[in-house]
Amino acid sequence: MILLFAVLAAITTFVIAAVSIGGVTARLAQRPRASVYDLEEAVDWVADDLPDEVTAEVSYDDVRAVLIWYVDYLTTKGVATYRTAAEIDGDVVVVPDDERLGWILGRVDETEDGAPGSGLTDDQVLAILASNSSYEASIGAIGRPVTGEG
Repeated sequence: MILLFAVLAAITTFVIAAVSIGGVTARLAQRPRASVYDLEEAVDWVADDLPDEVTAEVSYDDVRAVLIWYVDYLTTKGVATYRTAAEIDGDVVVVPDDERLGWILGRVDETEDGAPGSGLTDDQVLAILASNSSYEASIGAIGRPVTGEG
């Protein structure tokens, strides 16, 4: 009798665990993957992905400075946030490429000589941002392109 009770208890425990784990797994499978932008990982990715002619002239600190400015820009536009997906209201935020580029180039111009990011050319900043876009695509942070009006 005790053996029968132990077997029934084990089966009941297994069924409860399987249903619980299955339910959580099903819910997580339907949620979009969280994209976390890791600045240090992005700096390494972007620096390794840059064309050779840009790599010869740009330091890791320069890449880090541009990426920090990029994240600052996204934060001001409301795109980059520490909020979770459940806390975001679901509004789509569209950030024009030319506005982002102009904002970052302005930061380059404002930087004191000798500081990371100072003296970067427009082409170098464009190369860094292009490589950063490939990093964002690799982590799933870039959605599909927005086309048309409305």
